[in-house]
Amino acid sequence: MKLDYPFIQLPVKFDADRLLKEVSTIEDSAWQPHPQGYAGNDALTLITPYGINNNDDLSGPMLPTDYLKRCPYLLEVLQCIGGVWGRTRLMKLLGQAEVTAHIDADYYWRERSRVHVPIITQKSVRFYCGDDDVHMQAGECWIFDTWRLHNVINDATEARIHLVADTIGSEVYWDLVRNGRPHGVN
Repeated sequence: MKLDYPFIQLPVKFDADRLLKEVSTIEDSAWQPHPQGYAGNDALTLITPYGINNNDDLSGPMLPTDYLKRCPYLLEVLQCIGGVWGRTRLMKLLGQAEVTAHIDADYYWRERSRVHVPIITQKSVRFYCGDDDVHMQAGECWIFDTWRLHNVINDATEARIHLVADTIGSEVYWDLVRNGRPHGVN
């Protein structure tokens, strides 16, 4: 979704340790390679069409997967943000890997925004969007302009994991966005 700013930090904060504890209970075999084949990028599906594990399609009734059903705090985080959720995943970016620069401007993105809640990160992990960049700290909640050129670089040795959720919003969600803080604007 086109935004007025590259990044907006929403005015909510979550317990990253609690998120990590929950995510750590999911078996390693549940993680799948990124659908576009980006090296060092893995995904774990949480909300998919019909709730089918490891389904990365974008259309159909979106329901929680078995993985999300095992994670009550992740569900609580999504409820707190208040979106009507589309594709939702945990995204792992291995150390010394990147998400290559791209723009998400196809029809799916016309009315959807993407929410990021970092669970594991290091200070050197940078998210770039347009001419701006930010380090998203664990437990924070961010959205960004998917219609601008964006990428992520993890030059640390450890993996980075974010909750990444697509939404068309809701009254609660849009109130959070209106009360959010654009990055670099005081």
